[in-house]
Amino acid sequence: MPNSIVKHAGGRPTKYIPNLIQPKIEEYLDGCGREQTELPTVEGLALKLDVNTTTIWEWDKKYPEFSNYLKKLAEKQKNQLMNDGMYGGKEVNAGMAIFLLKAIHGLKEPPTVLQQFNVGGEMTLEFTG
Repeated sequence: MPNSIVKHAGGRPTKYIPNLIQPKIEEYLDGCGREQTELPTVEGLALKLDVNTTTIWEWDKKYPEFSNYLKKLAEKQKNQLMNDGMYGGKEVNAGMAIFLLKAIHGLKEPPTVLQQFNVGGEMTLEFTG
């Protein structure tokens, strides 16, 4: 008579249960932002879901719908960092504006060139660029 007992594969059962996890993710993302003064992070999401970040990255690889939430988290984080960097104070942060133009829009500053002229025994330096 064949053995009909199904053996457990071993290990701890997963905490990833979509109908329980997804509302918690939405609640976390809705609770983050400038007004709430919490930047959305993978670490913050892990704390909210009561798992460690290694589990978050494993779920990212294993569950496409979870991966979409992590992409949304990263986009929200990026948007908040850009807005806070640009407008976090009372005036526009010029350094942040330059950084964003370089990083996102490919702005490149021309290199500064040093030219040396020897005129009548005197040395003249000219910076261009």
